[in-house]
Amino acid sequence: MNHYLFSQKLYLKPNFSEFGWQIFIFICLLIVVVSLKTKYFWTALDVGIIAALPEEIMFRGVIMGWILEKITRFKQTYVNVSIALGISGVVFGCFHYINLLHQSFGFTTLQVMNAVGLGMILGAIYVKSGSLLIPIATHFIWDFVVTLKQGMPETNYMAVNGQDIFMEFIILAIQASIAIWIVCFHFENNLLLQKIEKK
Repeated sequence: MNHYLFSQKLYLKPNFSEFGWQIFIFICLLIVVVSLKTKYFWTALDVGIIAALPEEIMFRGVIMGWILEKITRFKQTYVNVSIALGISGVVFGCFHYINLLHQSFGFTTLQVMNAVGLGMILGAIYVKSGSLLIPIATHFIWDFVVTLKQGMPETNYMAVNGQDIFMEFIILAIQASIAIWIVCFHFENNLLLQKIEKK
């Protein structure tokens, strides 16, 4: 689909002169190995791989990458990058309404709001690192640890009240602030923007 619609280049190659990403990948692998004998290991591994790989390629690699290239074509500013993060985060979040098949609307909406914020953070990590492998690893380890802890619930029709929604708005605001801070902190060091500029 990317080939025919967007023709968006996926930036996978990490910056080999920086060691932070290597330490992070090592920690992720260590968590997986240490968890090998836990009850939900195989379920967590499946969920981590099945969710992280296609979702990051689609939502960060293709959609956010395409928006970012179009919106920063003339000038790379933190406002333009923040807009790209916001749009791709909302698209990623709304994708989670597919869970209405086995969850209540209220609970799914909370999940969607959380996914918007998480999507913005994953997008900021991609912008900062310049490598799609880092948000893939981050997404994988997030889903892996959450599933490892509680397994995979089949259905959730929990009632949601106004306080739950308000708290999720606070969490979303915090997540969005973290994403924008990641991008704005030493803006000139956003490696994905450097790669897009050279394209």
